[in-house]
Amino acid sequence: MRDENTLYWLWLAEKCGIASKQFGRIIEKYDDPFELYRLSEDEIEQLEGINGALKAKLCEKDLENSYSILKYCKENRVDIISYGDSRYPARLKTVEDAPILLYCLGHFPDFNSALCIGIVGTRKMSEYGKQSAYKIGYELASAGAIVVSGMALGVDGAAASGALSAGGRTVAVLGCGISVVYPKEHKKLMEEISRKGAVITEYPPTEAPHGHNFPKRNRIISGLCQGVLVVEGAAGSGALITARRAIDQGREVFALPGKIDESNSEGPNELIREGAYPALCSDDILRHYDFLYHDVIDYSKHTKAKRKVARGDADAALRKYGVGSRVLKFANDKKPEREEIAHSEETFALDQSGKNEQKSDVQPAQNAPTATEARESMADNSAELLAGLDETTRRVFESLPIDKAVSPDALAAAGIGVGDAITSLTMLELCGLVSSLPGGLYVRK
Repeated sequence: MRDENTLYWLWLAEKCGIASKQFGRIIEKYDDPFELYRLSEDEIEQLEGINGALKAKLCEKDLENSYSILKYCKENRVDIISYGDSRYPARLKTVEDAPILLYCLGHFPDFNSALCIGIVGTRKMSEYGKQSAYKIGYELASAGAIVVSGMALGVDGAAASGALSAGGRTVAVLGCGISVVYPKEHKKLMEEISRKGAVITEYPPTEAPHGHNFPKRNRIISGLCQGVLVVEGAAGSGALITARRAIDQGREVFALPGKIDESNSEGPNELIREGAYPALCSDDILRHYDFLYHDVIDYSKHTKAKRKVARGDADAALRKYGVGSRVLKFANDKKPEREEIAHSEETFALDQSGKNEQKSDVQPAQNAPTATEARESMADNSAELLAGLDETTRRVFESLPIDKAVSPDALAAAGIGVGDAITSLTMLELCGLVSSLPGGLYVRK
């Protein structure tokens, strides 16, 4: 924590909230949050470009929570990289709703000089997806690239394991606080990444892995990278959110082609049809950046890695890092994976005293409601669900016609950007409030 104003950056982050678009308007005039903190209520009222709710929050000068977070981070060796820190990634600053600060466990890399490639995909990977994610992650890291993922089950874990096995650099971007291990199966993986790379998040240390956190998290994965590779994912999956955000941010999108009759290939194949670069191997990605990053890419190590990984066993490496190697038995299984985001199995949160506190938010399988009961319950509680979502997502829902399916583009008339619309619609779909239809259309349930 090099920034002496970290305390005030924490205060500002608390007031603006996660993925704030108003923060950009504030930082244009006040690049030092302390100067903003010192403003009187009358001066805050005169600020342009921010709404009344944020103005009211900026009038609150209590620093107790900021002190508490700062104390926790110092005691647990968690670094805080604020927007004003020289280490803050320049690429991330180009994102419209850039994070105000990042918490880091491990060694925060120099993103500005490195080639960074995001690898994301389904939690229900096939054997093909597992081997491909591991191999490409291994080879890219060997060549000197930073492999960025969300540390999720499936493809993310396989790619991160490949990068670690190569002795390269990998970064995991969490959708929860830095003290929370999620998913719990990746406790060892998280420890290894924090030792040899970096685990980062914009969420306060004890933030739980709520479902609505993950679509917001995905913009950081793509924002840190020059390009994003999608390795398997059904239509509408979380990996596709990251790809859409990457497109909105002007990043290159790569996709691993798959069989046309398998659900895991729907997402990547659709991306390729829409113009994404097909990536059959790591060479397809590295060649794309050779002109700009020729001095960064180590082709000698990359060639050796390709020979070595071809003889290796991905499953052994996955077991070493505690990553599940189970794969989807039937690749055309249509059971929606997005339920896994909204309903976590268990999380293990580390409190400030250093003790593990086990939390569980699901009922035993035998008590699970039927699909019909779940839909009826969701309809009865739609107002409660909407109350827990951010303002943009609620506005998207309210803008949807009751009896007509529309595309994300159609919401532009309501002043909602396509990127925001896609993210919000996916979140609403996770909550069971809308359904996606063929052709990229959405309709209220």
